[in-house]
Amino acid sequence: MTSKSVGTRTILLAFMAFAGLGLSSGLLGVAWPYIQTEFDLALDAVNVLLLVQTITYTLASFIIGRILARLGSGMSLVTGMLIIALGMFGIAAAPAWAVIVFVGLVAGFGSGIIDAGLNMYVTAYHSARDMNWLHASFGVGITLGPLLMTYCAINLTWHIGYIVTGTVLLVIFGMLFASRRLWRNEGFQSAENTPVQRAKLSQTLRLPVLWFSMIAFLAYVSMEIGIGQWAYTLFTESRGIAPEVAGPWVSVYWGVFTGGRIFFGFIANRFKPTQLLRWCLIGAIAGTLLLAWNPVPIIGSLGLIIAGFAEAPIFAMLMTTTPQRFGLEHAENGVSMQMVAVGLGSAIFPGLIGTIGKTFGLESMTLTFAALAGLAFVFHELARIAHVSRAVLTASAGD
Repeated sequence: MTSKSVGTRTILLAFMAFAGLGLSSGLLGVAWPYIQTEFDLALDAVNVLLLVQTITYTLASFIIGRILARLGSGMSLVTGMLIIALGMFGIAAAPAWAVIVFVGLVAGFGSGIIDAGLNMYVTAYHSARDMNWLHASFGVGITLGPLLMTYCAINLTWHIGYIVTGTVLLVIFGMLFASRRLWRNEGFQSAENTPVQRAKLSQTLRLPVLWFSMIAFLAYVSMEIGIGQWAYTLFTESRGIAPEVAGPWVSVYWGVFTGGRIFFGFIANRFKPTQLLRWCLIGAIAGTLLLAWNPVPIIGSLGLIIAGFAEAPIFAMLMTTTPQRFGLEHAENGVSMQMVAVGLGSAIFPGLIGTIGKTFGLESMTLTFAALAGLAFVFHELARIAHVSRAVLTASAGD
């Protein structure tokens, strides 16, 4: 098998694995009202599950470099996918809320391995196009997740949605296991194709661009996942939309998001990343403001669509440009720490948004989405300024 065919096979498997991760991530938003009712829980009890998932997801993201070095890329992905698959079955079979929380704690570690591991892998060995399509694959999964769970919850039971997802993930696990020796393990390479000496984490932590980038990721992911998590509840419990209509609207959000990632995968290399990111972040601000304004239902729904499309390339472009922003010696630490921010943004903050909705009314969540979009824009601009300033200082020191 040639190196090109190996690369094609592994990137296609990476797309499948990320689609599986998205499928598992798209279930909870629709399943939550049913879980809440079955176990007699408060609206924001989901915060506990999101918190424990975040702890282990963040741990996996933080040590992903060590995991990849110890197990190799292939076996790391195999391990992560098996953990997530078993977690789906565990949630479906859980007899009590405490068991779901415990299973979420374990499954969060597997999700962190897959998410951080594949982001690290594609950043090191593939292009911006592949990174966009990797995240488009996640979008495919997270688009299908609400549809699957809506059908199962209405016609069968929410438990079946998790069982079906676990079965799909087991199939992907088998494919990853069969290909485990095909994945590359060299790490980031210089222009001369020699290994790059990784900077100490303490050195990377002193870079302002790291902290600005982490906050941009934190705000962006909090907005993206927060909208997906709470749109169904917002539409059904605040805006009077029927469940069989609200569920598909959540899938429309993720569907436009996914279509956008496929679209931007074709054109990403034609634009400067900073320019593309700036316009997409502005689009996300506009979409969330329309969602919050909602003078008539179609305007709020249009805002949901605009936000989903504008968000599409943001994560992928921020991640794939990490080596350029940080420098190759800091790239691995940069990816790892940004994924820590992603973990916090995807788990803790959507839960806090639920608390805001419970305290100040569900419509207050939409203003939170808009504020997060604004923060992501501001800190992306600060990261850009910090990168340019560091480059100037480095050049001056060289002179």
